[in-house]
Parts: sequence; C-alpha cells; structure tokens
Amino acid sequence: MPPFPPMDSFPVHPEDPFHGISLFSDPVHGYIRFVSSPSDKSGTSEADLIDSPWIQRLRSIFQLQSARLVFPSAEHSRFVHSLGAMHIAGRFALHLYPSFSRSYPGLLSPPLFEELLRVSALLHDIGHGPFCHFFDEHVLNPKFALSHERLGQILIRGPLREIIEGIDRSPSAPFTPGERLSADWVAYLIGKGSGPNPVPSDMPQLATLKPLFSGLFTVDNLDYVLRDSYMCGVAIGPVDLERLLYYAHIREGKLALHRSGLGAFEMFVTARAFMYRQIYFHRTTRLFDMALRDLIGETMDVWGLVDPVENLSVYQELTDQSLLETVRRWRDSSDAAKSDLGNRWRRFLERKKEWRLVYEKEDVQTTIFGPPDQIGQDLEERIGAWGERASFRVDVAYRDNRPENPWNLGDRQILIYDPLSGKLVQDPLAEMLERLPVRQLAVRVFARPEQVDLGLIQRVRRYFEKEPAK
Repeated sequence: MPPFPPMDSFPVHPEDPFHGISLFSDPVHGYIRFVSSPSDKSGTSEADLIDSPWIQRLRSIFQLQSARLVFPSAEHSRFVHSLGAMHIAGRFALHLYPSFSRSYPGLLSPPLFEELLRVSALLHDIGHGPFCHFFDEHVLNPKFALSHERLGQILIRGPLREIIEGIDRSPSAPFTPGERLSADWVAYLIGKGSGPNPVPSDMPQLATLKPLFSGLFTVDNLDYVLRDSYMCGVAIGPVDLERLLYYAHIREGKLALHRSGLGAFEMFVTARAFMYRQIYFHRTTRLFDMALRDLIGETMDVWGLVDPVENLSVYQELTDQSLLETVRRWRDSSDAAKSDLGNRWRRFLERKKEWRLVYEKEDVQTTIFGPPDQIGQDLEERIGAWGERASFRVDVAYRDNRPENPWNLGDRQILIYDPLSGKLVQDPLAEMLERLPVRQLAVRVFARPEQVDLGLIQRVRRYFEKEPAK
C-alpha cells in the first residue's frame, strides 16, 4: 500500500473549505474546531457525538469537586474540559502523524489518525459520576469494583459505538474510502487503572499512542492544568505546550521527546505539582472533601444506587446537579434518614465548616513515617489513645509526582531522543524525574470549632518533630 499523502493535501471540500466545520469559542484555547456534518449524509460526525446525551450529561458534572467551594470562579464542567482535551489531541495528531507513518507506513490515513485521537480525548471522562474522582474512590470502586474509565469503555463499546463507527471524517479531511474508526480502539486508549485492558488484536500499534492518555504528560492533564488554573484564578509557572508539541514524535514505534523538549516537560510537571498544592490540596478544599466523604457513601445507600453497568439509563441521570437538587429537598422529607442527610447537605452547600484546622504539616517524609495510609491511621490511633478521637479528625492528602522507579513506566513510558548519539534513551528523563520529590504529602488535623486543646496540638507537633515510634 503506498504511503498516504500529507494531511494538508486533502481538500475538505473542493469549493467550500468551511463545509461541515464549525467553531467553539474557548477561553483557554481560543477557537476549537469540530466536525458539524459528515462528508456522507449516511454517516455521523463529531457533532452527533458531542450532542449525544452521554456527552451533554458532562455539562452537569463539575470539573472540580470541593475546590469550587473555595475558588468562586471554578464553575467549569467536565464538558468543556473534554472539548479542550479533544482540541489538544487533534494538535498532537497533526504533529505526530508524519513520524507515526514512518514507523507504520500505510496503517492509518491522516484524517483517521487525527479523529482517533480526538474522539478518544473527547470521551476520556464519559464515565464520570458526580464529584468525579471522589465518586470513583468512595462509591464506584468500593461498592461495584468499577472506575469511571471502566464505565467509559462500556459506554464506548455499547450505546456510543454506532455514532463513533459512523464518523467518516476529521476536521482536516474525509477518511480514505473503506476506512472505519473502531470503538474498540477508542476504548483501549481511554482505559487505565480499570482492570485488564489488552491492546486490540487488529491494531497492536495503538500501544505507541497510549502514553498520550495515561502518561506523564497527556492530552487530559495538559488541558486541566491550563483550564483549572485559569478558572480558579491561580497563577502557575509557564506551560510550554508549543514546545512539548514540537519536540514530541514517534520513533522506532515509541512515543519520544527530543532532548531539547525536556526542559518544557520539567516545567509542566512542576506546574502540575504546584496546582495540587494550591488548589486540589488547599486546606479548605480538603476540609470540604472531608465533609463530602462523610456524606457521599451514606447518601448513595439512601438513594438506592444500583450497579451502573446493569442500569446505564439510571446512571446517565446521576450528575452533580441532579444529586444536589435531590438532596436539597430531603431536608423536608418525612423519612428520618433523608431528613438528616438533607440537613447535612444543606450545611455543606452553605459552606458551613464542621471542623477547623488546628495543625498542618506539608512534605511529610514517608521514609520516616511510613506509607500515607499508615501515617493517618497511626496518628488517629495516637489521638484516640490520648482520649480525643471523637473531637479530632486527621486528613492525609497525597499524590505521586512521579513513579518511584522512573526507569520502568510500563505503558506510560516516554523515551528521550538524544541527537548526539542518535538513540532513544531513558536516562535523561529518569534523571530529571529524580530531581522531583516522589510525592506530595500534607497532614492536617482538624478539630470541632468549639474544641480547644493546646495540649493535643502540642503532642501532634512533637510527633512529627521527633522520632514517631516513641
């Protein structure tokens, strides 16, 4: 099969270059192109996918959970984030296709390659429930052994398959006659942390693209770092998307970054870590997270949430907005459990603080105090032994900034192209990552507002300043 011609040699329409292409206005990326009509009237388009109930549902799911109670302008949704991720994925596709086609000549046409990345990015969050990752952690995983990625794969292979596989063009051009976008390819690319996710047998080369969706810099986190900082009004260091794009390429069947792009990569990883410190791990954000943790599991029990896999239509209606409007009305319910939850939710939504911060320590070393879960458990046990368990709460906020072993990233592996040796190497990336702390970890102790116990606070301070085993 002869190699495909360059992307820009495909005419979108012989007479009208704007035919079937529309624009979204976006505060982060400017204008986002999307396909508003198929090249064949019998086909489907990106607009059909965007207007589907499952994508439109994301308008009613907030991008940020408790942080929106702390940063007043952070009212953006998973919908706009998904459009932003789609836009970035399209830019990567246009840039990566020439090097991809050198590794795999004749495999995919430029428009199909572009649309595969765009649709995968658009759908990467399609399975989210209310409060997003918080819902994964406290409802989907413990109750049903599910994640939003796993639900997304089920939706892509189920109710969304027909639309996905009916798409016949990208914003740049129609597919080559006979080509088809596979829903199974899309489902593979969005999968992570959700059980077995084998590479599709008919397209094993997709493993090359996996780091764009679950790697160290992805179309997802490149958008949310830019979008969340902008919408929260938090200034971060530069995110040099243009340089990352320029130096990213496919080489020897692997996603690679030219060594000259390593500085931009380090700036991005540092900016993302700063975002966690300033927004996601903000002390008041975590205080409201703690209140939400007390509410969400019990609420879903009273709600009667059933297995989403067996009841997709019910899950489709479960969003932040539907949940919050329902629990607001529970306060007036004759059912005692609903009435109690309704009152507690009302206090949460009115930002009534049930606890106040009395101690805080950031950058706690796990090499001294043990794994994050153990730190919280040990401290709670000590507080209980001091006779104060009911009046105090311990919160441990942590995330891994990088893999503990940066030489072994599995399907997230990004290699560095060294122009001096002409080879793909791991050492420069691993050395850069090793300059960063392995994880961010903040320990906070909260007390009831009326509780004043300077002695306990002093004990906690001594616990972190001296040998913890004593």
